[in-house]
Amino acid sequence: MEQSSVQGGKLPPDYGRFSESDLARARRTAFVARFIVLRESKRSRAHRIIEMMEWDKDATAEDLAEQFRRVFKENGDNLGPVDRDIRRALAHASRSLNYFIVEYATRATTNFIEALYDYERSNTLLFGGEEQPRTGGWRLPRELEKMKHSR
Repeated sequence: MEQSSVQGGKLPPDYGRFSESDLARARRTAFVARFIVLRESKRSRAHRIIEMMEWDKDATAEDLAEQFRRVFKENGDNLGPVDRDIRRALAHASRSLNYFIVEYATRATTNFIEALYDYERSNTLLFGGEEQPRTGGWRLPRELEKMKHSR
């Protein structure tokens, strides 16, 4: 990843200590985290497929964006809002990398269920254990794990 691909301000002083794959994983993590937030109040059959997705440790944010978009397209969703949310999540990933690279690099996941667990942990830190926002578009990760293991 070139330095120019990180947008929105000055780079952190320790930016140079991260490998290209660290940067790609951190950006992917930021993208997935923001995508979860942007789509959490929406319901779609595509969510059921995305929730069970896994990806290679070297997948980029753009790789996942294309995979997610393809799932929505194949399920007949209106792509206008989907494309808007994907663009917003990619932009967020580039901007937030400047400030949270260490955090995102250490939270990198290779599947959507782990990303939902990470989302729950973040909400607990932000809102406390009992005052988390209600979700509607994504199922609980514990429920998804049970379904995955019962297959």
